Amino acid sequence: MINEDYKPRFVFEVSMEQKRRADAILDAYGQRKAIFGPILDDVLDLIEDYGGVAIGIIISGKAKPRDIIPIMSKANKIGRRMKEDD
Repeated sequence: MINEDYKPRFVFEVSMEQKRRADAILDAYGQRKAIFGPILDDVLDLIEDYGGVAIGIIISGKAKPRDIIPIMSKANKIGRRMKEDD
């Protein structure tokens, strides 16, 4: 029997500093889901496409997520352009 009200969750531990930052920055209802859903999709796409190589690069910290995750890379480029225009 499937519970039609069930909504899957993706749960992982964060540091207290990460929680404080998220609470201060992402305070509007639904922001976390709206932001982290697309990021998760991009990470899963990278892992499906490149497997262990993608996992290794992400875990090793040899590249910043904003450099390799497509949606974050685009946001970073647009954000930099906006700062330059100020």
